[in-house]
Amino acid sequence: MSKKPTDGPLDAEKKELSIAVTAAEDFEEKVEEVGKVTPPDGGYGWVVVAASFLVNMCVDGVIYTCGKTLTPGWESRFGGLSGASLVVSLLTGCYYFCGPLASALVNVFGIRPVAIFGAILSSSAFVLSSFSTQPWQYYATFGVMGGIGFGFMYLPSIVILSTYFAKKRSVATGIAVCGSGIGTVIFSQLNGPVFKLLGERDDLFMIYLAGIAIFGALFSLLFAPLKPSDQQVKKVAKMVRQYEGKPEEPSERLLENVRNDLEELNKPAHQADTFYAGNTLDAKVGEHVVHATEQHTVQHVAKKSKLVEFKESLYSICDRDLLLSPSFMTLAFSGTFTVMAFLVPFNFISHAMNPAITEDSQRSLPLTLIGIFNIVCRVLCGIIADHPTMSALQVSNIATIIAGISMLFVPFCTELWHYIVFCIPFSAGVACFAALRSVICVELIGVEKLNNAFGILMVFMGIGAVAGGPIAGYIKDMTNSFDYAFYIMGMVFAFSGIMTIRLPQMKSWEESRKQAREGTEMRVLAQNA
Repeated sequence: MSKKPTDGPLDAEKKELSIAVTAAEDFEEKVEEVGKVTPPDGGYGWVVVAASFLVNMCVDGVIYTCGKTLTPGWESRFGGLSGASLVVSLLTGCYYFCGPLASALVNVFGIRPVAIFGAILSSSAFVLSSFSTQPWQYYATFGVMGGIGFGFMYLPSIVILSTYFAKKRSVATGIAVCGSGIGTVIFSQLNGPVFKLLGERDDLFMIYLAGIAIFGALFSLLFAPLKPSDQQVKKVAKMVRQYEGKPEEPSERLLENVRNDLEELNKPAHQADTFYAGNTLDAKVGEHVVHATEQHTVQHVAKKSKLVEFKESLYSICDRDLLLSPSFMTLAFSGTFTVMAFLVPFNFISHAMNPAITEDSQRSLPLTLIGIFNIVCRVLCGIIADHPTMSALQVSNIATIIAGISMLFVPFCTELWHYIVFCIPFSAGVACFAALRSVICVELIGVEKLNNAFGILMVFMGIGAVAGGPIAGYIKDMTNSFDYAFYIMGMVFAFSGIMTIRLPQMKSWEESRKQAREGTEMRVLAQNA
């Protein structure tokens, strides 16, 4: 009877190494489980939701309504509507463009400081623009500087919600982003009377906008960060001692290192679903923060300068896999066309209305109704985001196409009620685009790359925001009518929905091609071996 071969020394070493590796991985996961701050899903979180709502109200309220008030007076000064529209387009575009920059700054300096700085920056920009006399000065102050400030306010107001809410995040986010619609409603009605009260002087109106922006700093003070407790720090420190096989109590230096580890662990960059509009998803970003070795030692987070942290955070957003993905880039270019088109009614619908409608309150009504309908549609989008059988992509595509078609009928509107009817499908398209974008990203690329994807998408949306207003203004200057601007931009809006209809099939083709390439590489390696 033959004896079973005994494990040699090499096999024993492999087993021992395997056990050590498993122990290290288990330790790293337990550290993150214990050290992660649990979102309270209520309590002070509702104060944060209210603050986020008010910040969104100030930012989007100004962005979506100031063009109606300012561009008519600027048209002659800038030599045409195209040049005048560029000021507001730069404001909106830089608001989107600085998304990755704001994300990196939030990761390094924290949510509240960035939001407060953004409010001060945008308020200062509007004050400076009140002294502007040349077009380039308006572009630099009101457009670029003001837009960056608004971007620094907006992104923290969304990120803070992910730290306070997990199970109720879709409700919290839905309430907060409704500030956008409320801001559009309030300021579309308020700006006209205020402008007249100030003698229709745009320099004084800039001071009024600066006052609105600075309120964002007051609201941002309520963005209190959640930090790991002393109990969490001590518990993890004891776990480190046990893993290292040291019986003594944790030293002050170890406690400081662990606190630094947990602060790094709880930064937004280490939360994959930061920008997800629905309820929390179970996903992690990248490697573990704390590294345990097979020799039972623990490597803590290395302390870095703010500049190095900022560079690393900004670089991490430039995801090569996403930039080389045909399906993702199709989604990105679709966003460019969508934003290029949907900002046109916000800026020009009041001026494109039938001249027979003379009362300013009536000409402001479409913007007000767009804000109201936007709120209702965003709530419905929140329900869609949480529904397991609904495809957020197809819902967004249908809404976008219908909204684009509705823009084609604006030149045929003659009565006030015609414009009111237009606001319903248009608002639905805008709301679906804004509310479902993060959900679509998760459907397309998974939650692990959502943060990077969101940053890249904001850049592409910024391109559309900068281009849309001037193009529409140039068309109006050339034709002396808004009709062709609405025809062309309506078709662009609808096309942005059409081009993503086959996105799931494109993604499947992309995955199958990737798997085939990986299979070929494996066979080549096997043959060489």
